[in-house]
Amino acid sequence: MFQEMKFEDAIKKYLKGRKVLALTDLSIDKDHQDYELEPLEDVLARMRYLVDIPAVENPDFKEIVGRVEIPEKMIPPQEPTQEETEVVLMEINKNLTRELRGYTGFLHIRCEHCGKTKTFCTKHQLSHYSCKECGEKTELKDLKLAFINCECSSRLKYFTNETADLIELNCINCGMPVALKYNAKKNLYETIRS
Repeated sequence: MFQEMKFEDAIKKYLKGRKVLALTDLSIDKDHQDYELEPLEDVLARMRYLVDIPAVENPDFKEIVGRVEIPEKMIPPQEPTQEETEVVLMEINKNLTRELRGYTGFLHIRCEHCGKTKTFCTKHQLSHYSCKECGEKTELKDLKLAFINCECSSRLKYFTNETADLIELNCINCGMPVALKYNAKKNLYETIRS
């Protein structure tokens, strides 16, 4: 069984000797995504790592720099006042909250135009889904959680825009269909216990 987790948690499991797989995006086109599961050590081996280390102070260099005269036009402007800084931070926060809207992870989406469903995984935040059948867009807003507890012991979390009381999703590990019922009190889909 595979379970999606935060990077820090995955690294901790890896360091304890657990097998950790990474879901890597092979696609270039953002409308069509292909993924591959590969061992974390293979993914990490392809990366380049930079570590921030403290600089060692060189007294000779410090003396030379102290003697250099800096032209006035090269002197940086004064730091913004506290009030200007707060305005800039508010603007940055507004932009971040706008960009962070969207859904990632496992999604089960029903096209609101043709009714076809698509189940997929994405690491990019999506605010709409483009249907491959009819070409129309479905806005992704107020999606409900769907928790799958399969008999193969897989536990998965999906986001869905389904509105039916009963739905069926396939387990990604064993492929078996799992029946889910909408729980109005919790506003989510749960596995029907047998």
